[in-house]
Amino acid sequence: MIPYFALDREFEALREPVLARVEEVFRSGQLLQGPWIADFEASLAAMTGRRHAVAVNSCTDALYFALASLRIGAADEVLVPDFSFAATASSVLRTGAVPVYVDVGEGYELDLDHAAELVSDRTKALVHVDLYGRMGDAAALERFAAAHGLALVEDAAQTLGGVRDGRPAGSAGVASCFSFDPTKVVSAPGSGGALLTDDDEIAWTVRTLKGHGKSPDGTFDRVGQNAQMSSIVAAVLSVKLEHEEEWLRARQRVAAAYTDALSGREAIVPERPADREHVFHKYVVRVSGRDAVQAALRERGVATLVHYPTTLSALPFAAASPRRGGGERAARFAREVLSLPVHPHLRDDEIARVCAALAETVP
Repeated sequence: MIPYFALDREFEALREPVLARVEEVFRSGQLLQGPWIADFEASLAAMTGRRHAVAVNSCTDALYFALASLRIGAADEVLVPDFSFAATASSVLRTGAVPVYVDVGEGYELDLDHAAELVSDRTKALVHVDLYGRMGDAAALERFAAAHGLALVEDAAQTLGGVRDGRPAGSAGVASCFSFDPTKVVSAPGSGGALLTDDDEIAWTVRTLKGHGKSPDGTFDRVGQNAQMSSIVAAVLSVKLEHEEEWLRARQRVAAAYTDALSGREAIVPERPADREHVFHKYVVRVSGRDAVQAALRERGVATLVHYPTTLSALPFAAASPRRGGGERAARFAREVLSLPVHPHLRDDEIARVCAALAETVP
């Protein structure tokens, strides 16, 4: 079976530098709050052009902290895409606010016309998701947010290393969030996330919230949680960040081969941008009869996944709050999307096998 993920291959390629860095951390005794955290945060700030980067335990925590720092809470509404990972909505629900589900366009970006119809006097923020590694139009999103008096939070969990119109992923809105879980293009040995912002108060609030609510003077003056990134995670991620560009180019090469193999077939493939807009965290094709195609690919030894099989507004936890919005395109995409293996450790013979299997299974 051609693997969908290949973290074992990644480890073998980076065995020596990763193990050396981990040993360095263990020998220091600083497993939390070591210098590796500050170094990692500085690297992220430089990549995104942000003034502040705050390392946390997960992107889910980063999203929640972004909203909490904006004082989003009960009786507030937050616009979210109806087609995304569950954490996009659950992070809103954790604040006590209500997610309002916005349809998405053909490129999985928020449908701003639909969003405008859903804005109310209770709407306080907008969460945009750069889905699958394709960046949204940051300028258009910021104009929309400003026109409606909303705070824009960018969920860039899947877009690390992307650039569009000269702007890097992680630079849009009042705050942006990255993920480093094991499925991401730069993966942690466990969980990891970060919040990026230019706002001093937001950065200070998030640093307080992630450490049990402890302020810089040592007092616990608010309710926080333990959402710290460990020194080991930061140290390993710093090693992997050095390979981000190399891995990006490898994924783009795989994506180009798949797109060529699907040319002329009844499938909607990702666009092939001229710049780094699409980092191909996932290569997602849309096909009718998705489940049959997935089964046929499995028979030919190709592992695939579905991201995502349902809209957010249809998830069981959505019933716990008033539901507004929802999208027709989002619902259709949930029936059609299929993710192909696109990691940078695929061998040439495996890429050729996937392409041959696509030719045999996609009409």
